[in-house]
Amino acid sequence: MLHKKMDGVVKSCIVLVVLLSSSLAFAASVVRGPYLQSASSDSITVRWRTDTATDSRVQYGASASSLTSTASSATSTKEHIVKLTGLSPNTKYFYNVGASGAVQAGDATYYFKTSPTAGTAEPARIWVIGDAGTGSSGQAAVYKAYRNYTGSTYTDFWLMLGDNAYNSGTDAEYQTNMFNVYPEMMRQSPLWATIGNHDGTSADSATQSGPYYDIHTFPKNAEAGGVASGTEAYYSFNYGNIHVIVLDSNETSRATNGAMMNWMKADLANVTATWLIAIWHHPPYTKGSHNSDTETNLIEMRKNFLPILENYGVDLVLTGHSHSYERSKFIDGHYGVSSTYSSSFEVNGGSGRVDGTGAYTKTASLPHSGAVYSVVGASGQVSGGTLNHPAMFLSLNELGSMVIDVSNQTMDIKYLNNNGAVRDYFTISKNTTPPTTPAAPGALTATAASSSAINLAWTDNANNETGFDVERSSDNVNWAALSSVGSNVQAYASTGLAASTTYYYRVRAKNSAGPSAYSNVANATTLGAGSTTVTVDLRDGLNGYAGTQDTYVASGASGSNFGSASAVMADGSDGSRGELVSLLKWGVTGIPTSATVKSVRVGLQAFNPSAGTYRLYARNAAWTESTATWSNANIAGAQGTEIGNFVPSANGAHTITLNAAGIAMVQGWLNGSVANHGLTVRSSSSDGVDLRSSEYGTVSQRPTLSITYQN
Repeated sequence: MLHKKMDGVVKSCIVLVVLLSSSLAFAASVVRGPYLQSASSDSITVRWRTDTATDSRVQYGASASSLTSTASSATSTKEHIVKLTGLSPNTKYFYNVGASGAVQAGDATYYFKTSPTAGTAEPARIWVIGDAGTGSSGQAAVYKAYRNYTGSTYTDFWLMLGDNAYNSGTDAEYQTNMFNVYPEMMRQSPLWATIGNHDGTSADSATQSGPYYDIHTFPKNAEAGGVASGTEAYYSFNYGNIHVIVLDSNETSRATNGAMMNWMKADLANVTATWLIAIWHHPPYTKGSHNSDTETNLIEMRKNFLPILENYGVDLVLTGHSHSYERSKFIDGHYGVSSTYSSSFEVNGGSGRVDGTGAYTKTASLPHSGAVYSVVGASGQVSGGTLNHPAMFLSLNELGSMVIDVSNQTMDIKYLNNNGAVRDYFTISKNTTPPTTPAAPGALTATAASSSAINLAWTDNANNETGFDVERSSDNVNWAALSSVGSNVQAYASTGLAASTTYYYRVRAKNSAGPSAYSNVANATTLGAGSTTVTVDLRDGLNGYAGTQDTYVASGASGSNFGSASAVMADGSDGSRGELVSLLKWGVTGIPTSATVKSVRVGLQAFNPSAGTYRLYARNAAWTESTATWSNANIAGAQGTEIGNFVPSANGAHTITLNAAGIAMVQGWLNGSVANHGLTVRSSSSDGVDLRSSEYGTVSQRPTLSITYQN
């Protein structure tokens, strides 16, 4: 009897121990993550850490309340790594993490989106940070600024450019300076990273060991696209029509015949994506807290890797290391020190801003057609430097991060500082179809400059070319190629001509997909010996000129005068203000009355664009800027001949070349046969346009009348 009672006690104890063990197993807490790695169009890896060892389970599904699928691992561990497979491309999934008997973490904020099928053009938002892992208030402010900026727009993936945990990349530093800082991003958007020198202090790329490699799961076997590298030190992945190459500039050999170089060449040879982005830690161009002229890692990446990347048409190269923001012009072919840099390496030396000098344009996959190099190394601290590398368009000693938005063949890039202000922005535009014919809605013009030269000018109708072909004829039948000029060049000087001789010209745009049709044919006769041609730009504030009058009038505010406004407007129907019509006039005193006008152009700066057609008319009744209203301007009755038109479909400068009637009008102003009442800008479109006026603060954006004349 005693034996039976003892046996029951023993059995009860055993049951109690089992229950206690089971209870302890399910009481594990998540102390890191979850976070998302190695995302592809049909799979993703979910990782997290718990304080005690359990098995691993991820439940996932189309909504937070319907997690109908499960992926699991029976291995008891604190470091949980579960790969979800068989997912649908470009699809949002909700999930939780835990063990076989309990959910450890998960709610409606736990979700991710799979990548689109490789090659498809789905919009993407990418967040980029470099040298972020300082654990500082600045790091937190940069993150907060981005979260406020992106709002409900999903971050499809994010990139870390190295030095992700200071000072030595220890496990504890990653916890404090990475996992604890970005919890929402970690569990919602896939993270891709490259190793920096601080990360490398406690990690080894040759053996793929140490905290940096322990915390990451990267696709060394091409699980996310590209070519298998066999190592997590360098790898590549696809996101729709974007291909990203991740290199190790810290420890892996940077030699031209090294394993990383050989892999990169193989990977690039197989790229079919529209967009090619490369990232690593040590910048090829910088004058921040580091100097790309003197440091070995930086020099070798520039000399050895850039020629190959540019040969395969790389678009954007992102690095950190210097604790600053530096952004290059659109450049190609510069592999030396900064003192050897010149404008000859600039495919486009402008701003790359649509509302400035225009987007950087190139043809998809065309070799050596331009790339932007940016240092994004101030996501956790700033450390000064001269910031004067000549390749850079802009350099800032400001905390911040980069935001990239890709939409089909357009990439918009911004630098967002820690206060949420956009401190830089530019656009790269791709093309895979032949360009549109140049010259419309303007026209190719030919103007005699001297007895031996004729100047050509034309309008780029699409801005998707890689250059223009210029041809000349002496009889308008037989044509000879003169030259090919580069993208965004819309002028050409034809020289070495005979005096008093007529020449004919035509141009066409081109890119790798082929040429456009030819423009209209323009002709001009060279001047006789001793004659000269002069072009004068009339713009308030330029060379002391102050002869512009401009305003607009509104049918719905018929008694109102807007002469002091910093904008002039045209709109077929502007709500309660009715139709808006612009009036512009330039005084032409100072130009010889005997001058023969050869061409006239009107320059206007749009800051609220329109898809409508806006027509310029030669006005035939007097008005003054300070008194003009709809009531006294007699818009319909004073509207003369149409002298030009334009479609201001983008912000920025628009040049309207006046037709023969416009040239005759200005000629009459000079010789006194026509009263100078200026011109009107009018449209039937209800999609109104706003233009800068002569009162606007920036001189270069004020209305301009350019007159080319022979004297």
